[in-house]
Amino acid sequence: MSASQGSIEAQEAIGLFTEALRQRVGDDRFRLWFTHGVRFDLRQADEAVDRPAEIMVWASGPFAAKRIAKNFAGELRAAAMLALGDGGTFAIDIDATTCTDSTSHADTDSSESIDHQPRRAGPAPTRRPRRKSTRSLARLLDDDASATKSTSKSTGARHPAPPAHRSDDESQTDFDDQNGHGTLAGRTMDSFVTGECNEFAYSAATMAVATPQVATPLFLHGPTGTGKTHLMTALADAFRSRRRMRRVVLLSAEQFTNDFLASVGTTGLPAFRKRYRNVDALLIDDVQFLATKTATLREMLYTVESLSGTGTPLVFTANMPPAEIQGLTGEVAGRMSSGLVCPLMPIDTETRAQLLRRATQQRCLLRCDDGLLAQVAERLPGDARGITGVANLISMLQRMYRREPTLAEIQRHGGDLMRGQTAAPTLRKIEAAVCEAFGLERDGLRGRAQTRRVSEPRMLAMYLARQMTGSAFTEIARHFGRRSHTGAIAAQSKVAGWLNENKSIGGGESSLTAHDAIAKIEAKLRAG
Repeated sequence: MSASQGSIEAQEAIGLFTEALRQRVGDDRFRLWFTHGVRFDLRQADEAVDRPAEIMVWASGPFAAKRIAKNFAGELRAAAMLALGDGGTFAIDIDATTCTDSTSHADTDSSESIDHQPRRAGPAPTRRPRRKSTRSLARLLDDDASATKSTSKSTGARHPAPPAHRSDDESQTDFDDQNGHGTLAGRTMDSFVTGECNEFAYSAATMAVATPQVATPLFLHGPTGTGKTHLMTALADAFRSRRRMRRVVLLSAEQFTNDFLASVGTTGLPAFRKRYRNVDALLIDDVQFLATKTATLREMLYTVESLSGTGTPLVFTANMPPAEIQGLTGEVAGRMSSGLVCPLMPIDTETRAQLLRRATQQRCLLRCDDGLLAQVAERLPGDARGITGVANLISMLQRMYRREPTLAEIQRHGGDLMRGQTAAPTLRKIEAAVCEAFGLERDGLRGRAQTRRVSEPRMLAMYLARQMTGSAFTEIARHFGRRSHTGAIAAQSKVAGWLNENKSIGGGESSLTAHDAIAKIEAKLRAG
């Protein structure tokens, strides 16, 4: 029998396994493969049958189990040994409660369906691609496939297999559930923690649920770990549960690309188009993956235009606004920008404290002091993903010391996660630090003054805002009172030239060399 999820031992083992696996496969691959339709459990040792303790990896279907076993066996084994000791093992099995793979009826025998015996899945069978209909299409598809391989090679990631193809008379809901499990992943609108860093995007998502035809397309962008995928998954769950939409498709841009390439070689474009255009809502994550993939971008444009014409909700996420994604065609970027574009900023200190408080409540045996959690949150970066690891660390230290750990103990055992880390700066903090460094009044950079004393520190502030926050040029320009984003763009090359020459910035007694100015500003930001 599997251990109860409520037991402390099981929670700690699963937490250690999860974090170890995330570190080994990387955040992007972990999110892609192990957050939708996959859950972990602990199967206790059984001395009667000489069976050691092992981590159970429950997949949503045989197809997912085979791909996970093929691509991540080494990483799973290493993570299990870290969580359970040198003798720790893992097993992959099919979760009957969430099994939605279209291949489940064909690939799963009756004994597996009833007994759920762990089964090591082999590689998926390969398909022989059909001959392309035209030479030009073949050339575009070859370019897309090459770009896909190049992208994954640069990020160290493998391609996820495309969703299994279905005949036209099969239920669209099966396809939808395979790609998005908002409730199972715990990512719902109610569980999303809001703060100054994301309240605008959350309000837009709430409006999209209330009136799906108004805020579409909805484009969410921001750095890694700011909650884009959580909010997108929560939207998919809300569309299903609150709006009673049956055909909600949630997938990554890489899955869309792979499915498109496979469809041309197997079932054909008509089936592919029906699968993505006969939907109630379409949500696509990591749109930047589509850059330079000409054939896929063309098909994406046709899909977006088709769904937009019927008022179907469309939601996209990326690490930057659509207009700034290099390699994304102007037509696609324009379509994705035609609804509502919402930034998510690095997680601010107060929101991190709320996230850490909730994570420790779920994982820790003892109640954690709010003051301690606030101090820990101040020392974490603006990425929400490390908060779970810190919560697991605090839980482990509670068991080790039999009491609540001190801040010094958490820092000592926290490794690089907390050592030397400071909260990610916001536009407002950068503005305040620059004003203080150059002796300007609090809002001095937002005025119309064009004197050297003000204009050069303003350009430096816009340069640092882009480098430190990843905010859109339009957002940076608007914050500093500029009418057009061109000033923020020009500041990047201008300040880069100043740094090469170590030019003096500002005027009068408060002028500083470029390197001294940045060092002084960074010191002020680190000090908070």
